[in-house]
Amino acid sequence: MLRYSGFLEVPYGSSIASLAIDGDAATINHTQCNSTDNWWQLRLPDPTSVARIVVTGRSTWVSRIQDAGVYLTNAPYAGTLNESDRVYTLAGTAAAQEIALPTPKSASYLIIKAAGENCLHMREVEVYGDTPAAPYIAPHESTYLLRHDSAMGSVVAGITATDWQLDKLTYQIVGSVPFAIDAQGQISVNGSLTPGASHTFDVMVSDGSHASTTTLTVNVTALDAVEDALASGSIAKVTSTELLDASLRAITNNQDLLLDAKAILFNLNADGTAKADGSSLTAIDWEPTHDASLMLSTYGMNVPVLKTNAAASGYTVYEKEIGIIGEAASRYMVLGGNPMRNYRWDNTSLNAQMHQFLENSLFWLSGRTDLKMAPFNVVIAHMDDSYWFPDERAVREWLDAHYPGQVSYNAADTCDDAALSVCLDAGADLLIISQQLNTGSDPAAIAATVKAAMQQGIPVLYLHLDGGITELGKTLFPLLNVTYQWDNYWKKLKLSAFDTSKSLNAMPAEISGIQSMLQHFKARDYAFDWSACDDDNCGSVSGLDSEFQQGADAVRAMMNALDSSKTNLFADKGFRLQKLLALLGDSYRQSIHFPMDKLITDDTELMQAYFADHAVYNYRLINPVQPDMGNFSRSDFGHITPVSKTVDLESKVNFRSAGVYALPGQTVRVTRLDNSDLTVKVFVNTQRSGSTHQWADYGYSRPKYLQSAWMEVKSGETIAFTSPYGGPVQVAFSANDLPVQLRFENVGEHPYWRSSADDTSFTAKLAAGDYDWAELVTPGFEVHSTLNKMRESVTNWSDAANLAAKTMRHLHNFPHVLAGFQGPGIDVVPEIHDFAAAKGLTIETLDMVKHMNADQATCGYGCSGNPYDAYWAFDAIGHGDIHELGHGLENGRFRFAGWEGHSTTNPYSYYSKTQYYKDTGNDPVCQSLPFESVFNTLQASVGQADPMAYLQTNLWATSNWSHKVSMTIEMMMAAQHQGALQDGWHLLARLHILEREFNKAKSSEASWAAKRDSLGFAGYTLAEAQAISNNDWLVVSTSWATGLDYRDFIRMWGQDFSARADAQVHGFGYPVVPRRFFISSPAGYCKGEGFDGVNLPVDGGQVWP
Repeated sequence: MLRYSGFLEVPYGSSIASLAIDGDAATINHTQCNSTDNWWQLRLPDPTSVARIVVTGRSTWVSRIQDAGVYLTNAPYAGTLNESDRVYTLAGTAAAQEIALPTPKSASYLIIKAAGENCLHMREVEVYGDTPAAPYIAPHESTYLLRHDSAMGSVVAGITATDWQLDKLTYQIVGSVPFAIDAQGQISVNGSLTPGASHTFDVMVSDGSHASTTTLTVNVTALDAVEDALASGSIAKVTSTELLDASLRAITNNQDLLLDAKAILFNLNADGTAKADGSSLTAIDWEPTHDASLMLSTYGMNVPVLKTNAAASGYTVYEKEIGIIGEAASRYMVLGGNPMRNYRWDNTSLNAQMHQFLENSLFWLSGRTDLKMAPFNVVIAHMDDSYWFPDERAVREWLDAHYPGQVSYNAADTCDDAALSVCLDAGADLLIISQQLNTGSDPAAIAATVKAAMQQGIPVLYLHLDGGITELGKTLFPLLNVTYQWDNYWKKLKLSAFDTSKSLNAMPAEISGIQSMLQHFKARDYAFDWSACDDDNCGSVSGLDSEFQQGADAVRAMMNALDSSKTNLFADKGFRLQKLLALLGDSYRQSIHFPMDKLITDDTELMQAYFADHAVYNYRLINPVQPDMGNFSRSDFGHITPVSKTVDLESKVNFRSAGVYALPGQTVRVTRLDNSDLTVKVFVNTQRSGSTHQWADYGYSRPKYLQSAWMEVKSGETIAFTSPYGGPVQVAFSANDLPVQLRFENVGEHPYWRSSADDTSFTAKLAAGDYDWAELVTPGFEVHSTLNKMRESVTNWSDAANLAAKTMRHLHNFPHVLAGFQGPGIDVVPEIHDFAAAKGLTIETLDMVKHMNADQATCGYGCSGNPYDAYWAFDAIGHGDIHELGHGLENGRFRFAGWEGHSTTNPYSYYSKTQYYKDTGNDPVCQSLPFESVFNTLQASVGQADPMAYLQTNLWATSNWSHKVSMTIEMMMAAQHQGALQDGWHLLARLHILEREFNKAKSSEASWAAKRDSLGFAGYTLAEAQAISNNDWLVVSTSWATGLDYRDFIRMWGQDFSARADAQVHGFGYPVVPRRFFISSPAGYCKGEGFDGVNLPVDGGQVWP
């Protein structure tokens, strides 16, 4: 019997593939339950002549193994199987099924594939046959990299061999090299190493009679391997341990950066202590107001000097950077607000020490000690001078007050834009600039002028305008090596008695977290107690956040900021730590093997892999492919010839697919050829990070952060980036309906359908399987799908064009009709739009693209959002698909007291299915709802002493979402039966329109007074409207939307409302909705049952027909 040599499958929880070959009949493997992921594969010794196979099924659910195919192949599973390789079809039994081959078959793989969407689970699989006589050497790397200072005995590599006749094996190195091999195949250093040397040698494995040989090459790194890597941006000739050590050194070496400058700014002793005479600035107060921003310094390039340590009353205190200094060709300071403006508005917003800090800052920036005694010239540029932001005046007034008779500066607005270079060339001791833009300003040109000035040694004081960031700010911040973080509007942070002397050389918290993480990597001492996890929620695991996650998150924020700002680290000087961290991630990425499990994988290896996910950095030319990307994608695209392609798109928020594929490890260039007035950004992949469940049992089956940062492309600009993962490219837009043209270079063309013009190529590419992802796009909805799931989706609808048409009609159109929207691709239904017009109500326009990732779900089996994601293949009328879309449409206002979320999620699906039934007559496959049991409970309530209390106890307290949506549907049936609507489903559309207008109206007294009559709340004050309960709103609005009195009908269901709502509806004088129950079979309501008017009175005497 052959034992395990390698397996692959998509596992279900902890029921992994190897459990079917562990010799234990009490364990089973378990695949996913869909046609894409229900296969099991065993790699055989190559080659093996198989004579007999025995498969033993699970003791329960035996039907699932029925018709599963058993295949012997010479290639691994790639989504399709050749039926000529099928050797048996399994029966639905738990008994062992023996497959005796009349003629032994040579094969390298045994594959078992379940039928249809069945799960595949087996107790044991046994394979019998003839195997090679010589020892089998397991696949391994052929080339290894060894750091030049590796100690004697350091492990270089491991060779694993198996003798299929179970003979004892010996290992031998052939040749004279500084290495030795032990009896277990471990190769270690056994001599002196020469930096830069390369050693190629053979390892021979023998069973005494037969031998196998494999060739290895060990390259020894150079003495300056780290510096070479930093210069080239390549990890090809440096080890991860060298990069790790260099990263730790970079953190330590920069801890005292600009310590002398800090001493000047705060008037401290050289060692950072406060001066004995009390002149040191150890109690700075600055109230920057909410019109300020918080920033991040770039470690090793600049340092924070001012940090918030207080907040307005009632707000949380965060320590955030609001003042940063740096020095290269010139000195610079970046302040997240304008203290001079703050002082002009409120002279208590700065204390004397903050004023002195500003004076010290000008002294340090200019390098002059005589600013109060000798003339100096300041160029002031791009300052606002509006009512709330009188920055021009404030800066000048502060300079005049502190340097009377010495300071000179330009007139307001005379040194902006093109005039800035002229002003600077005329001579400047200091440039003070902000992010204010004039009409026609060119941020790139302004930044280029500032950069040239700094290269000439002119110091810069940047004073931030407001709390957001403008295009000029976005352009200047990378030049100053500063990252925008927060708008202080939401935090109201400030400085109160700020004393930097207590932590003068303390590294930023983000860097401290990175240091802790790297130290654990070096010590290889991560050891977490995973028993604290609640399923895949490991937030309670001690040390996971403080010792790893904080540092990893800081690295991810760092790399995302570099990508977003389009900073190519390896094209610039400096950024030593940032470069090293990016390279360390590259290096760790090369040794990742999926899937991983937190309980089985070594904790340090697990954390190194997870760090590599956080350290992904794309905006560069060299970025090596991650060899193993798990179930996301293959890594080898050698079969693809890259192309250049010009793509024309009509902009639509939030994003659209570009129809091209970024190949992993290959640099993509994107040039924007249009001049439309909007922001355009490109990014790779659409997966949400939550869809990778790294803490679930074997859930770490692919990289965590597959979607890249979004990178802006300006008109006429070319950007270049390289992804280690690759994937479909997406384009994000800031506005709708504008022409955008992009030129993509060095990309692939995956299966992509946008129109019938793509029919032939899409079909051919789906069949070819050259990519693992495919996309189908319509004007309002896009599907981003794994290859196999897309094949299933298209097959279910015959072809892509039909699937696209049904998607627009049933997934885009009808749900949004029911949600009360108008817009492209959404039908105008007279009884919805006429109602709004008659009441003077606005129908909101929905004009955006929504998306689905047919891949893995972020939560459950499908998870809402845009994109929503799911484990299933997309279906244009699938309940799961429209259900997840419905989560983005449903409204909590439509839930009676005590109703849970899902009680309002599904009507959008049901409505689409009713329309599908009307279109085709085909079974819409709606969910079963408990109409009969609800009917019986309502009937039983009649005659009770307190019917409402009875129903609250016997219906609502014990019900689930299905009982609740049944009431909603019955309300719709009643509206249609009494002629208030031609289609009762449209009640929900009218309620949506009313609810949006209601929310807008209750924002102020004026808007409420103007709108309440048309909303049906004429008797309500604004305070009453703002405090209204769901029950009250529903009884009033349902009645107003239909012209019917729903009070008695709603009470019949055991739901009550206030006297105030009762009086409002009474005043309408509408016809009463009788106590009726409309009859439908569990799923018949989607075929018109109940809506056809068949009903029985709820009088306590009726029985279900």
